[in-house]
Amino acid sequence: MSRSALLWAALNMHFAASPGRRQRFFAATGRGGAGWSSFLEPLVSELHPGWEQAARAELDRARSLGACVVTLEDAGYPALLRASSDPPWLLYVWGGLQPEDSLSIAVVGSRRATPHGLEVARGLGRGLSASGYTVVSGLARGIDAAAHAGALEGGGRTIAVLGSGLDRIYPVEHRRLAESIARRGAVVTELPFGASPLKRHFPERNRVIATLSWATVVVEAARDSGSLITADLAADEGRSVYAVPGAVDDRNAEGTNGLLRAGALVCRSAADVLEDIAPQIADAARAVAAARPGGAAGSGSSAPDAGAPDAEGLTTDERRVLSRLPRTRGVGIETLAETCGLAPGPLLATLLQLELRGLARQLPGRRFTSTACKI
Repeated sequence: MSRSALLWAALNMHFAASPGRRQRFFAATGRGGAGWSSFLEPLVSELHPGWEQAARAELDRARSLGACVVTLEDAGYPALLRASSDPPWLLYVWGGLQPEDSLSIAVVGSRRATPHGLEVARGLGRGLSASGYTVVSGLARGIDAAAHAGALEGGGRTIAVLGSGLDRIYPVEHRRLAESIARRGAVVTELPFGASPLKRHFPERNRVIATLSWATVVVEAARDSGSLITADLAADEGRSVYAVPGAVDDRNAEGTNGLLRAGALVCRSAADVLEDIAPQIADAARAVAAARPGGAAGSGSSAPDAGAPDAEGLTTDERRVLSRLPRTRGVGIETLAETCGLAPGPLLATLLQLELRGLARQLPGRRFTSTACKI
């Protein structure tokens, strides 16, 4: 068990009750741009003398429960989450995260959903999953549970983000749903073992849902719904926000109709999201869907192989971005956007496609570099 893994676990437990301090420390240190050890070691002074033993016990407990821990410096940490302004320092993962989970769409909404809202959420989950996207939601009653169930029916993957520790599945009646999700995707949380589903944990959980995903779809939401926090956080990160329109006199539609008035995109079904998503992401999702058992027969498509870099068949944008990626040190996303003349959304989509093809990789500090492959 490495020292850095122990430090990540200890610091994550230490800052679990004070996310504001965690975020300030992260912003002040330059996101680990000079190497993660230069970020971690100065924070040891924050920890109590027995931190190493406590961290070791925490990681041992994860292993004993069949879970794993993925930290910011691990290659398996979700790329979209790492690129956000306030990524979790680690994730406890029950199940498994896959490269294809970079193609994620969040579906969220009211716990007190109407029968129509549940039907829409289930249809969205099913349609997005069948089209190669991973459906992200919060395992809550109502819209969240319907979206997860639909994703499982669609034959794809789904990720549930908790507002509690992995040992405190909430709500308890969704334990069997969580087990199904872990078999076909992942149940994740940044909160340590023993953390209860406290009210203050859910805005932090919503931030993870929003930043794990390219877009967030709000199905039903009252005026004070927590899913509106998820939508706001997604918009703050430059991710697309969709809302399902509802009747003007429906309290469960006050929030979604308000989002539409504020500029959110209209979502009537999965087709609306699929039509709007950047072409680079859509191409990758189609390849993922075709590669699944029972996928598009005879299409000849297959999932991109990150282990075999291939520069053939790149789009104009992909070649432009790849030509401006350095081989060493890496370049920040803001600088890259300026030199390539691309907006952040299309640029992130292009970088994702290059990563899936094994031509680019992300470094600590939201910096990108090319691999050794020549174009």
